[in-house]
Amino acid sequence: MHPVTDESVERVAAALDQEQTVRGLLETACRELVENLDAKACAISRVVGDLLVALAEFTHGKEPLELGHEYLISDYPLTLDVVQSGEARAVSLLEDSPEPTEAALLEKLGFESLLMVCLPTAEGCWGLVEVYAEDTRFDQSQVALAANIASATGQRLDRLDPAG
Repeated sequence: MHPVTDESVERVAAALDQEQTVRGLLETACRELVENLDAKACAISRVVGDLLVALAEFTHGKEPLELGHEYLISDYPLTLDVVQSGEARAVSLLEDSPEPTEAALLEKLGFESLLMVCLPTAEGCWGLVEVYAEDTRFDQSQVALAANIASATGQRLDRLDPAG
């Protein structure tokens, strides 16, 4: 993982602030999350009622994730918890007893670990950030950095799309 410094946080914020479209902002956030967390992929989905609709993704060294997919939030207990509570959650196949539905998704996508973070805006949880990794579990510093990047993305999103 890249060391988290004030300079790196400022660099990420500056990259997000350069974006003038929602799509560009989400794609930049995905790329920054993958690069700064030494992850393999990231997807950002929009929360629409009980649906998650994948809008942006970035992968490094893997097949792209599929955009436009819809998932029922209520089918994934940890995802539901993230959306409702706003608290980040991680799950890993490297754990003794990972949550079964999230573990099945990880196996299907070919990753070992998933970090889920709410994408907060003034209106609440606008979307879900999913960061995927191989051969590692996300630690607290990575969770904190992902939450900071998601928060900065949400602030920029509020300025781009005040209607939410």
